[in-house]
Amino acid sequence: MRIMKKKILIYLITGIVLVGCVFFLTQQTQALPEYSAQTGEPCASCHISPSGGGARAPRGQAWVGGGRPATVPGLLDSLELLGVHLTVDEATFKNLSNEVSPAQPLHLDASPGEEIRDWLEDYDGN
Repeated sequence: MRIMKKKILIYLITGIVLVGCVFFLTQQTQALPEYSAQTGEPCASCHISPSGGGARAPRGQAWVGGGRPATVPGLLDSLELLGVHLTVDEATFKNLSNEVSPAQPLHLDASPGEEIRDWLEDYDGN
């Protein structure tokens, strides 16, 4: 009986150690509030999730790749540091050919709520 208790105790300790190892080895790295305090930026500046932690956005990737400096690089600088080069033709986003006419006021045929008021007057209840 005593040998059986020892075996159960050994299995229990081994199980606890294995569960602890799995827990610590699979734990993801979390965003640290110290980084937000250090840079003066919210967690969403570097992370895809607004609350921080998890995958990093381009600014966060560039910040870590730059050795975690005191400031987080801007988006365009981050993209350039990550090897993304953008060229933008401003003429693509400007309407040079024709003017936009002003919006016309909204005209209603009946006063608002008239149909509902008529329906409620005719409604005899349940």
